[in-house]
Amino acid sequence: MADRLTTRFEARVVSGASKPSLRRVADLDLDRIPDPEGDVRVLISAEDAEALVDQGFEVVLLNAQRVQPLDAKLVSEDDPVRAWLEEQTRGIERQAGS
Repeated sequence: MADRLTTRFEARVVSGASKPSLRRVADLDLDRIPDPEGDVRVLISAEDAEALVDQGFEVVLLNAQRVQPLDAKLVSEDDPVRAWLEEQTRGIERQAGS
């Protein structure tokens, strides 16, 4: 059971036999992107997959990803990131309040 909680699945969500609208996936507050085939790609837990299937969607699991702490070497300090962002956006007009 603990293994189920530490794994997320990259999946493709398809309308399925009952043809629910893929727009309903947005209501589930899942991280999602459009799929090249017109479906929706999501990163979900096993419980999320079960909920999608219960609602009539077809869920195609594509890949399993272990949940683990982010490598500390990948985390940047705020000041260098702000400086980099300022450099990248120099010369771009900003709207008031931005």
